[in-house]
Amino acid sequence: MTGYRGKNGLAVGAALVLTLTLGACGGGGGGGGSSADTTKSATSGSAASATSATTAPTTNTSVAVATSTDGKLHAACTNCGAADDSTYSGSGTGLWQALNETDQSSVVNVTLGNVAGKHVSLVFTNEGASQSMSSIAANQDMTSSVSKSAVSSSKTLSSVNAPPLSFDSTRLQTIHEFNRTGWTSFTNASPDANSTSAAQLPASTSKAAAQSNVVGSTTRMFWIGEDSNRQMTLEGTQQTSDGTTINLWVETAEYGSAKVSAGIVQQLLKTYAGAGGVYDLVTSIGGPFWGATNHTGVIAANNQPIDIVVANLTPDGKAFGELGYFYALNNFVNQGSGPTAHSNQDLSIYVDSETLYLGGTLGCQVIKSVMAHESQHMQSFYRRAMLLGADYVFDTWLEEMMAMMMEDWLSTSLDASYAPIRDDRVVSFLSYAGHGGYSCSLTTWTPVASACDSYAMNGSFGGFLNRQLGLAFYKSMLTDKSSTNSLTALNNVIAQYRAGSSVAQEFRYFTATTDGQVPANANVARYSFASRTDNGLTLVPIDPSAFTRDLPSSSPGTLASLSSFPAARSNVPATYSESVTVPAHSTLTVIIR
Repeated sequence: MTGYRGKNGLAVGAALVLTLTLGACGGGGGGGGSSADTTKSATSGSAASATSATTAPTTNTSVAVATSTDGKLHAACTNCGAADDSTYSGSGTGLWQALNETDQSSVVNVTLGNVAGKHVSLVFTNEGASQSMSSIAANQDMTSSVSKSAVSSSKTLSSVNAPPLSFDSTRLQTIHEFNRTGWTSFTNASPDANSTSAAQLPASTSKAAAQSNVVGSTTRMFWIGEDSNRQMTLEGTQQTSDGTTINLWVETAEYGSAKVSAGIVQQLLKTYAGAGGVYDLVTSIGGPFWGATNHTGVIAANNQPIDIVVANLTPDGKAFGELGYFYALNNFVNQGSGPTAHSNQDLSIYVDSETLYLGGTLGCQVIKSVMAHESQHMQSFYRRAMLLGADYVFDTWLEEMMAMMMEDWLSTSLDASYAPIRDDRVVSFLSYAGHGGYSCSLTTWTPVASACDSYAMNGSFGGFLNRQLGLAFYKSMLTDKSSTNSLTALNNVIAQYRAGSSVAQEFRYFTATTDGQVPANANVARYSFASRTDNGLTLVPIDPSAFTRDLPSSSPGTLASLSSFPAARSNVPATYSESVTVPAHSTLTVIIR
């Protein structure tokens, strides 16, 4: 729910400026790069101004259309490459769909004409419970009818062989579980659903008192999770625009010109506490990080500074890996013994020091984004756990998705050259572990597993929803209490912003767009990661066709609930014909481009 893992196989798309140098993230910090590090040059983005303007995705020349539920293949767009239900126009991107809304698998006869030499994607999207899936070749060259396994079916760009960034530590697993439900044993209060919501509170209820700390000499001990207690030195402090004090602590042994330098400290403080920085933007979107509650055993409601703790989270001499976390245990008063004995009794987030000075420009960009991610978790704990009650805490899959969506909204304000959903999540989803991460179930949190990575899946879907439904949708999700079931809550809010839609329907559009690599210039409404600007926050466009897509060697025997599977057919004849078995409650989308 809150521990932030690094990303697996992070690659950089062709739209970004690449360099072959790897310097520290700035301000005099030294540090050599890790192996296989090719990073992009940094361009600091200016803070977004708060306006009421909303710019939806650009007007589409092609229009998505509802597909008949008769189980047969039909054109899924107009003014696109689908001339009719069985013919490709000869240019552009065409989409066809067959919906199986029955309780049994069904055979769909796919026959499309005027497609000589084209490449076809078959995307299976399961919109119901887990279903058995018939075997189908994952990748087939139709000129020879010989299947080829695990090869890319798209153009290969000048993406980088980035370091492996993902893993799932025992510490982070513990933090996830505590933040979701473990905290309930620490308090006697049970706020009802009618308690004050964060949206009704003033912009901040956490004004910081005057601090006696001295930068450069004040030290204190911080627990890192529950496994080590380390000395930190206060290396920087700054007040936000609303008067909240941000203290930046660095593990004493990690500070210096060749490690976390004074320049890095100032960069982080400016990014977090400066006008239009992380604090201003996250609170403007979702409300205060802390304030009054009717829970016992928690830290004081007022005068709470926010501590950013820079520590060597996994001392291995490498950048990336475990990047940061928010641990709600620290929101409880340390009783000196028992379950609170490892509480730092403060509002705090933790980020990795080695990533800052060994990860070069990319490392600094990632950590800035991590600060936004963990701040959303901090805010969410107050807003949902403390104010609404334990029943309204999002399941981990949705809590993590919301945090990655917050990163997405802040990305261009924090650094115009780095967008985590574009530069990491979608790339990883399409190429995870050499076979893609399609087999994840949206609602089952499975980070960094052999078959899939939920960070890639859920982050990509969250970025899709951001661009399709906008900031108002996202803000509504933050405070929604229509249901204690996370999937139902997401369904309810989607329906508010797109009448008649649902998680299943948006997931169908998302998987067809991403798995099928629908080009950004196809301009088919709903099958797009189009750019969007809401209230001064800009989301960059994402083009799935710009990245390498890896495919598994075979189809899965079971298609998990809310998961997908793409298959590729290359060099098809003038008339492409194939009988395809579609699992129950699943959709087949055929994409030709």
